[in-house]
Amino acid sequence: MSSAPRLELHIDVFAKPDQVAMALSTLTPNELIEAILSEFARDLEYLSEESSDYKLVRRDDGTPLQDDLPIQQHVKNGTALRLIERDLPIPMMANRPSQAIYLRETSSQRLYKLHWLPAVIGRRDASVAATSPLLAVDLGSYSNGLRVSRHHAVISEGERSAHYTIENLARSNSVVVLCENKRVTLGQEERHQLQHGDTIYLPNSELSFKFIIRDV
Repeated sequence: MSSAPRLELHIDVFAKPDQVAMALSTLTPNELIEAILSEFARDLEYLSEESSDYKLVRRDDGTPLQDDLPIQQHVKNGTALRLIERDLPIPMMANRPSQAIYLRETSSQRLYKLHWLPAVIGRRDASVAATSPLLAVDLGSYSNGLRVSRHHAVISEGERSAHYTIENLARSNSVVVLCENKRVTLGQEERHQLQHGDTIYLPNSELSFKFIIRDV
């Protein structure tokens, strides 16, 4: 059992503010983030398993904790922190969504945050140099990934913010949206508005994704 002292920290974990953690002072920020993700994974469906997707910042001024130093060099007893997501750079022709939105693959539970819109769902192909810079969800690593079109579907935000649509881009692959006990099959260039909780199903690859909107 570690003899290192513990620090009482107050951590805002998205929809669960001011969570009290008695953290070992020798932990690095990354190790503390791993513990937070493990603790709240069942409660917050938009949490990733990857600690590298997040950082801890001081609640008062937003200063990030340095990843390679133990937390005792950053904070003292009673310090308030926030867990926030790391942003990825976005392609030139894209914009950040007005809300935090995600796709969670229902079998593996892998989470994809959509950092930009329009966001293409598809796969990379080593034989094709011109992979879309808008590719946000690369499904090539799945066992049925080759059954996914390179540019299979695209999620966009309408002129009215927080209104999201999915469009089927593929000629020979369909996209199915399961919503409110309805099944909507999209042919090429057909669109459907998405709501939180809808399921996007790609029949040829048998991959399905829950569409998630995180409340601020």
